[in-house]
Amino acid sequence: MKKLYIIYLISILLIIGFKGFSQTQRIPLSEKSIIKDSIGNVYPYEKWFAMISTGTYKVQKKKDSIDEYILLKIEKLSSEVNKEIYGNKSPNFLGNQIKFSRMTDLDGEKYDDKSLKDKIVVLNFWFVQCAPCKMEIPDLNKLYRKYKETDKIVFLSVCLDAEPNIIGFLRTMPFFYKIIPWGEDVAYDFKVASYPTNLVIEKGVVKFCKAGYSPKNVMDLENTIESLIAKN
Repeated sequence: MKKLYIIYLISILLIIGFKGFSQTQRIPLSEKSIIKDSIGNVYPYEKWFAMISTGTYKVQKKKDSIDEYILLKIEKLSSEVNKEIYGNKSPNFLGNQIKFSRMTDLDGEKYDDKSLKDKIVVLNFWFVQCAPCKMEIPDLNKLYRKYKETDKIVFLSVCLDAEPNIIGFLRTMPFFYKIIPWGEDVAYDFKVASYPTNLVIEKGVVKFCKAGYSPKNVMDLENTIESLIAKN
């Protein structure tokens, strides 16, 4: 009887352990992921990926599911609400010489003054819960795609969040810049007070600096990149 009791306890522990193990598994978002809308319609990969790439939609993991997500529309913020929450003042050092902090991206690649001194650095500051930051990511991804083959340019994105939070975010919204996690110190060095903030730096000199999201800011960012490429 005692032996049966021990076997019973071991069986229960194994079941609990397996259940706990299965609940902690996290399958990255992929072509095989199941994406549904709020009424249960299933979306093919090409469609849902195109939708979230616009920045208008996001996917959220379904509760108690390993690889099933719900497609949700992102609520847009008006420009006035954007300014009220996140501010609209840029750091006032346009034209100044700056010094890069030592930074390491999610892939382990390191950056500093020496490695960036001859580059055009397109630098973005953001954090995961910043709605305007997320709204501009599709536009920044387009810039990256346009200039990614240009070896003179480095696209860096400094995120205030911890690495696990960023990796979780990227599973549902791709961001193609090289991302620097734990970026509070870097943001402090650059005197960044509003998010998102975008800069373009050429040979250590700030050539462009804008805070807040608007399509015009992104257009001005692109125009600055174009003019610097033409000059070089």
